[in-house]
Parts: sequence; C-alpha cells; structure tokens
Amino acid sequence: MALTSDFKDAVQSGKVTRVRIMLKDSLLLSSGGEDFMQMLDYAKDQMPALMDEHDGESFRNPDDWNEEYLNEQMVAVVNNFSKERVDLLVRMAKKLYKPQVTRTQTGTSKSTYSSSNNTSSGLSTVQKAGIAVATVGAVTVVAGLAFRAPIAVPILGGVAVVAGGAMYFAGREN
Repeated sequence: MALTSDFKDAVQSGKVTRVRIMLKDSLLLSSGGEDFMQMLDYAKDQMPALMDEHDGESFRNPDDWNEEYLNEQMVAVVNNFSKERVDLLVRMAKKLYKPQVTRTQTGTSKSTYSSSNNTSSGLSTVQKAGIAVATVGAVTVVAGLAFRAPIAVPILGGVAVVAGGAMYFAGREN
C-alpha cells in the first residue's frame, strides 16, 4: 500500500478519522510490516492530533489472541488511536499472520502471510483476512451512520467491505 496519493491527501487535509481507518486497514494487509510503519511515521509527522491518550483498557494476554479479538481491537483503534493500542495490533498481526518466505522457480524470494492458528474451517489466510477487513468495514459503516460521522467514514467502511469481499474470493482461488 505504502504512501498512496489518497493517503497523502487525507493526511494533508487533516482527515484524522479517514487516516486512522486507512492505517488500520494497511496494518492488517501488511501484517504490521514496512508499509504500515512508513504510513504511520508519515501521518504522525504531519498530524499532531493523530495519536490519542490510551483509554486505559487492559489488553488480553498474547495466549488469548485470536481473530475475533483482533477484529474488536481494529474497531476500537479508530476511536482510540493510542500508541499502546497500535503496538498491540502490530504484535497481534505479526503473531496471527506470520510471514513465510519461499523461493520461487526464478530464485527470488516471496513473502506470504499465513495464520498461526490451525483451524478446521478450511479457509485460507487470505479469506480470513478478507472476512476481518469486511467485518471491520461493516462495523465502521454502522458506527459512522449511528454516530452521524462525516460521510467519508461510512464510505470508507463500504470500501473496506468490498475490499474484504474481494480478498475472500481471491483467497478461494489460491
């Protein structure tokens, strides 16, 4: 994802909620990798109001992390974008979606992310990530409408729902 023109525009326009949503989505897609960190550093440099004080919520032990808890925290981070919560999400993404480096036939390296949780659901990691993105998007749409947020919030939620659906169906092909 890196620094897209849409992301830069949102940052330059001071659209805090939109930037937070774009950051949390990139966190899931890059599993806390370099793209997310590059985007976060850029936004923090440009937007002093991006980060919040932590709301005091106690987080679960890493042994209790699962995709449901990740979804809960992805929703919570939009309204409490604290260093503590962002750090939690980075650690959760890295734990739940560990990178696997494989060699291709041409000798180049390829990184993919797979869930560290073995489930009998039969869903690929991409499908699970798609479900997570779509779920967070749906919650964002509902919350944006319920709290009468600027129209960009439910629109971004809708985009996340579509992106999650696309990821889900793309995961079926792999």
